[in-house]
Amino acid sequence: MTFELPIFPLGVVLFPGMPLPLHIFEPRYRLMMARCLEDDRTFGVAQISEGTEGQSGTVPCRVGCSAQILEVAPFADGRMNLQTLGMQRFEILELREHDEYLIGTCQWLEDEPMGDGIVRHAMSLRRALSRYFDALAKNTELPAQLGEIDVPQDPFALSMFVAAILSLPNTQKQTLLEMTSTQARIEVEEFLLERGEIVQRAFTQRNLQGRVLPTDEKMEGYADFVFLN
Repeated sequence: MTFELPIFPLGVVLFPGMPLPLHIFEPRYRLMMARCLEDDRTFGVAQISEGTEGQSGTVPCRVGCSAQILEVAPFADGRMNLQTLGMQRFEILELREHDEYLIGTCQWLEDEPMGDGIVRHAMSLRRALSRYFDALAKNTELPAQLGEIDVPQDPFALSMFVAAILSLPNTQKQTLLEMTSTQARIEVEEFLLERGEIVQRAFTQRNLQGRVLPTDEKMEGYADFVFLN
């Protein structure tokens, strides 16, 4: 079954269950969001495949994630701040332009049925995530809210959560979004977390002459060589 969805091409990858704050200032997207608010408050977010954010002629990736508008803070000049939440993945079948923004003919993208061992794989991923955070905490100050995060129990939701928080280039996050096997996604993520843990423990042992690196710098090296394309 296909449906139409207004598409917002962005330089980010949105995953189901993850928040996305937005500042809407371009006239075309102010119009798009105004119409969404009059309808079901849903639009599609897709990472830009070709072009630049904010310019016309951008081409979105074929797979994105629908976003639900939860809160709106309007400005007198027509701009607005939105709090949105990623809901469900979709695949774009066709694109057309309407009032200078994109409308996609889409279908929902679902993962394949999960096998009997998926609960075991999910538990293993949760342990790998916990070990990684423990190793990371020895080298940097983690955000205080990290301890308040409710890590999902459901295997699919867990795989999306980990994909969202991994420090990876957007092209690699997009690959995780497009995968249709929960188990395969979990296996890749566990591999990434294990490599990340090794890197963090190596930094701890070397102590870097007492210098504490920012999180992004510490993550930069391992993400590029461990991801499976």
